[in-house]
This record gives sequence, C-alpha cells and structure tokens, in this order.
Amino acid sequence: MTKTILTVEDDSAIRRGIVDALSFNGYKVLQAGNGDLGMEMAVRQAYDLMLLDLVLPGKGGMEILRTVRETRPTQPVIILTARGEESDRVEGLRMGADDYVVKPFAISVILVRLE
Repeated sequence: MTKTILTVEDDSAIRRGIVDALSFNGYKVLQAGNGDLGMEMAVRQAYDLMLLDLVLPGKGGMEILRTVRETRPTQPVIILTARGEESDRVEGLRMGADDYVVKPFAISVILVRLE
C-alpha cells in the first residue's frame, strides 16, 4: 500500500526536491506552499505522515502542529525547519512533533525517518 505524505514547505525549491524524492521512492505526495493551505490540508486530507516547516506565510507551523494534535492526536508529524536552536527543538517536540530535522538536511535522512 502506498503511503501518502503531506509536505508543507514554502520554499518551492526545497518542496520540489522533497516531492520529487518521495515520488521517486514510491510515496504519494500532497503539498502546500503556505500555512493557510497547509492548515486546511492538515485537517481535511487523508495522509499517513506530515512533513512540516515552521516558518510559513499565513499560519505558522506551530499553529498547524497544535491544531493537528487537537484534531488528529496520533498523526505522525516530522518538523523540517531552519530553526535549529535547542529551545526551538524542545518546543517542537513538546508540542507533539514525532521528529525534528534541521535544514539543510540530506533527503536520504528524511527517507530513512519515513521508514
């Protein structure tokens, strides 16, 4: 069964790289380029895991994560962000993220974490 990954990332080059790599590796990918669309998709679409940037135009990643935890408490979420300070990581994990990956990252690392 093909897993569906929701990718919420505003940087089009990063998003395209993630989408291409996931698609090549057999995943179905849903994508949002801003926080407003990301929020809508996060609560209305069916997906197996979300890759979530924190700094987004519109709704922020932490707001999306908070809403997902309220509506889908067991939904797996991996944060992908440039915010790499220890306090940011702690906050993201405490808010319910399953993993926290700091940019820049190797796509191979993301693929292993998805497995």
